[in-house]
Amino acid sequence: MAHMQLIGEMEDTLDEGRTTYYLPHHPVFKESSSTTKVRVVFDGSAKTTTNHSLNDTLLTGPVIQDELLDIMIRFRKHVVALVVDVAKMYRQVRIHPEDASLQRILWRFDQAKPIKVYELHTVTYGLAPSSFLATRVLKQLSIDAGDADPAVKKDFYMENFLSGVESIWKAFTKRSSIPNG
Repeated sequence: MAHMQLIGEMEDTLDEGRTTYYLPHHPVFKESSSTTKVRVVFDGSAKTTTNHSLNDTLLTGPVIQDELLDIMIRFRKHVVALVVDVAKMYRQVRIHPEDASLQRILWRFDQAKPIKVYELHTVTYGLAPSSFLATRVLKQLSIDAGDADPAVKKDFYMENFLSGVESIWKAFTKRSSIPNG
C-alpha cells in the first residue's frame, strides 16, 4: 500500500478550493540502527498563521485500550509469554481520502528541482488521533474475524501485543490469530 501520493508541484496546488494543511517534518538520524537509519518525524502541533495547529482541530478519540499496568499484570501471569510488535502499524491503516489534503508535505529529492506536494494516505505518527485510529482498527479486525479470544482485543498497547498462554502448543495456535503474529 502506498502511504503517500504525488499531487503536483507547489504552484499547481495553491488554488484548488480544498482545506489543506502542510505538515512540518524533519529527519531523525540513528546511525546505530541497522534497520532504520533515518526516521521522519511529523509535527502536527506546529502552529499556523492562525495560531492553531492541526492537532488543535482534530478529535483524539476515546481511550479504548486497557491501562498498560493491567496488561503487564495479566502478561506476567502466563506460563508462556507472547509478544508481538506490529511492524509499521500506522502505515498499514488508511485514512479517508477526503482527509488526505490535511496531511500534505513538501518534498524534493534534488535541490535543483521544483518542490513537490505529496499527500499522506495513512495514519501519521505525530497527529492527535493516530493512536486511537490504529488501535480501533486492530479491535475492528478482531471483531470482523469473529475472534472470540479476548486477548486480541485486550492485550494490545499501541502496536505491542503482550499476552500469553499455558503451553507451547497453545502459543502456536494463538500466534496465527494475532495480526502480524
